[in-house]
Amino acid sequence: MVAGKAHGKGKATYNNGDMYEGEYAKGRRHGYGVYTFADGEKYEGSWFQDQQHGKGTYWFMNNNKYVGLWFRDYQQGHGIMYYYNGDIYDGEWYQDKRQGKGKYTFATGAYYDGEWKNDMKNGYGKYYWGDGSYYEGQWLQNQRSGKGTYRYADGDVYTGQWAEDIQNGKGTYRYANKDVYEGTYLQGERHGMGVFRYANGDVYNGHFVNGEKDGQGTLTWRNGDSYTGQWKNDKYNGNGVLRKKDGSTFSGSFKNGKMDGQMIIHFSNGTKFKGMYKNGRANGKAIEEDKDGVRFEGTYLNGERDGDYVLKDRNGQVTERGTYRKGMRNKR
Repeated sequence: MVAGKAHGKGKATYNNGDMYEGEYAKGRRHGYGVYTFADGEKYEGSWFQDQQHGKGTYWFMNNNKYVGLWFRDYQQGHGIMYYYNGDIYDGEWYQDKRQGKGKYTFATGAYYDGEWKNDMKNGYGKYYWGDGSYYEGQWLQNQRSGKGTYRYADGDVYTGQWAEDIQNGKGTYRYANKDVYEGTYLQGERHGMGVFRYANGDVYNGHFVNGEKDGQGTLTWRNGDSYTGQWKNDKYNGNGVLRKKDGSTFSGSFKNGKMDGQMIIHFSNGTKFKGMYKNGRANGKAIEEDKDGVRFEGTYLNGERDGDYVLKDRNGQVTERGTYRKGMRNKR
């Protein structure tokens, strides 16, 4: 005792059932000591003026255990928390919360190694799921947010913008099969303008909606064919132009990837066609003209000439009339 106050080593039992055994200075817990709470929790370590301060170990009632630095009764500085379920956090703390750099390892083998703020993943860090997949990049309040790279377990890799824990904004997705998409994302789906390069050499450049080609776009096949026009549900739907590498062009209306509606066709051999298509086949009235100006005016049914027809020469004079039945011609 010094001046009537505890000084040096001592032991105390409090009215609430708590107990302290350790060093005192001027009546206050100061130095090394062990404080056992009535509820079973315990602190063992350094004290400063009645506060847990310096290096110490705390056993929580829920079987968590913290080993590390303290500052005026707060876990603060570097410390390790051993959680009751087998998880471990090794890193920086501020006022009892994970803050700064640290690594959280789950009992499953997954881990997060990076920056923290207010007990949440915040800043730059890497999260490894344990199955080969991982994310490395920016975080905000426990969610992937900002620029980052996610490698999937199957080998796919996305690098780009994130918001609210999902792909949002510009990014590049490289598939394990060598396909590559570069463009914009919305809520994890290709959405907006982008370029999709297929491993086989095909390239689509245009608009996407919810992961599918939708809106204006151009698909160029590796063989030189191309389609430019409207898309819907990943297929050409609406007005467009299909160009073949031999120079033939198919302009008009498409539905579910097939010509459907009014079409104007210029074949590479000089033949021209103007008429109706249905489900990819000529159906209805049509006019055809070959490279010499000979003109056919008649009708088609399921891709075959069918019905009355007229043939005209290049000067517009009728040279023949007749009827087609399932592609078979009958002159009059």
